Amino acid sequence: MIRDEANLAWALALAAKPHLDALERNYTFVTIGAGETFAAIHTLLKWVAIKRIPVEPDLVRQCISWLDAYVGHRDERYLRRLIEDFVFPIAIHRPATLTGNRLSTAPQRTHPAALTRV
Repeated sequence: MIRDEANLAWALALAAKPHLDALERNYTFVTIGAGETFAAIHTLLKWVAIKRIPVEPDLVRQCISWLDAYVGHRDERYLRRLIEDFVFPIAIHRPATLTGNRLSTAPQRTHPAALTRV
């Protein structure tokens, strides 16, 4: 469990890193490094929700599974609401990554339509 929790904390930190300022990144890395993974995940989930940071749906599922181990914890309901109401919808509506050529393959006009004679 501890190893899985640390892996989850690092995965969330890496997903959120581009959206965090220097102080937030430092807090995150120091907290994880100190072994306070619950505190790091708690804070990262809050930042993901507040800043609408996109995360992969698989990572959200890992968060839900992780939280199942904390049923009855004083923060469990708050974290579950964050995940279900904010984090998961962001993951679902995340724009798909384009892998093809985004340039148009339609024939290009050499003259503006208004100047072309019929």
